[in-house]
Amino acid sequence: MRLYAVFAALLIASVDANSCNKGGVYCGQSLLNKGNYYAHIVETLRSVGQPTDDTHVRLSIFDCLSNGDIRYRGFCSKGCGGVGNSNADYCF
Repeated sequence: MRLYAVFAALLIASVDANSCNKGGVYCGQSLLNKGNYYAHIVETLRSVGQPTDDTHVRLSIFDCLSNGDIRYRGFCSKGCGGVGNSNADYCF
C-alpha cells in the first residue's frame, strides 16, 4: 500500500508539472505541447457543443483555471499566435 501512495504522489507531481499556469491563455496546440491535454480538450469542447476534430482541438483557445483545468474561450479560425513562447496565446 505504501508503494502505491508513493507512485500516486509521483504521478500527481508529474501531471502538475506539465499543467498550464492558472490565469494563462492557451491555444490547444500549446496545451498539447505542454502536456497530455488531448482528452481534456476534447471533453471541454464537447461540453460547450463545439466540434472535436483536430483543427478545433489545436486552434481553440482556453483559459487556464486552477489545478490545470481549462475553460473554452473560442475558436481561432485564422490560427493561433503566441504558441511556443512564454506570452499568452491569442487568435489571429
